Amino acid sequence: MKMIKPQYIAGLVAVAAFTTACSEKMPDVNEENCTQANIQQIEDGQVREEFSDKCFDFRIEQGKETASNLLEQSQNNAQEMLENSQEAAESAYDSSVEALEDGADAAGDAWQDGVDAVQDGANEAADEIDSATNN
Repeated sequence: MKMIKPQYIAGLVAVAAFTTACSEKMPDVNEENCTQANIQQIEDGQVREEFSDKCFDFRIEQGKETASNLLEQSQNNAQEMLENSQEAAESAYDSSVEALEDGADAAGDAWQDGVDAVQDGANEAADEIDSATNN
């Protein structure tokens, strides 16, 4: 059985320590860190690429959340507009009915005033005929 030389072990440990110590720590994925300028400041290409991918996923999730919020707001606004238009239509209908009723009452009153005027005129004419014939 062959023995691994202590020099090789020491070399491997040194390489492992060196690569671990020299590799950059990946920043937290958030709005501030995921700017193009901050991504470009990462010197380790592998870390920069991995972080860039995570930032891309982060932005996709933010976009989905924003779209979902906008959809919910739009639905709420549409529902409110529908309710407001229903109330406005009901109010307009009620106002129209009242106006028609008022118009009908006014027309009936005008008709009755006309009938009364004709009746009064006929009565005056009859009174004048009676007074002219009785004298």
